[in-house]
Amino acid sequence: MLNTIDRTGKVLDLFTAETPEWGVTAVAARLQLPKSTTFDIMSSLAAIGLLQQTSGDRYRLGWRVLLFSRRLMSSSCFNANTNRRVAALSHHLSAVVTIGAWDGQGVVCITNASADRPDPIVTRGVHISAHTSALGKFLMAQLPWSTVEELVDRTGLPRLTENSVVDVNILHTQLISARCDDVAIEHGETILDQSCIAVGIHQRDRRAIAALSISAPTERLLSRREEYLRIARRTARSLVQNAVPPHRTLRVD
Repeated sequence: MLNTIDRTGKVLDLFTAETPEWGVTAVAARLQLPKSTTFDIMSSLAAIGLLQQTSGDRYRLGWRVLLFSRRLMSSSCFNANTNRRVAALSHHLSAVVTIGAWDGQGVVCITNASADRPDPIVTRGVHISAHTSALGKFLMAQLPWSTVEELVDRTGLPRLTENSVVDVNILHTQLISARCDDVAIEHGETILDQSCIAVGIHQRDRRAIAALSISAPTERLLSRREEYLRIARRTARSLVQNAVPPHRTLRVD
């Protein structure tokens, strides 16, 4: 059963904006699976709406994925108001503000806004570099180190700039610091001359369900670090506090 679930996840991961449509033969070759097994998986996914058949043996994501996406957003503290607040904060600070969460494979962008651009720098649902971003460092710091090591073994530590961390021991030290201080910071690891600070968005049990980051030119962020940190933590707390109206309850009997 677990092997089937793992294979199903790998099949779904192949469908991206760049490659939105796949055939059974191509999927089988990419994942090195028997064609009959691949056909069974893809036809089963189509039967429950997670894939849709286009022509012949070709498939693309099904509309039921959108339904799950809406359910996820409506059951969390992130909604349309979150997007507005992130955009307003970005404008107020003249900085890039991002909310991201760990999806088991890496950091996925929930929402993002830049004061300098009408369109987001990072599209919602797109993975963000984990080992070089403050968001990634904060969220990885919540994981067991053995899980992080497995991820590094699988994906490596690609260098994005001359400042990017490419030594696993340095990364380990950074994650320990992020966990102890409840904040992660990176300087020019993703984009040169840009620094980023990230804090957790915690549930009532203090478990971090996501993280919020503020990114700005390094000189400005260093000079206003404590101010940005206060604002980031205040915003993160308010997102959770305002998530559920008083007349509603989270309990389900």
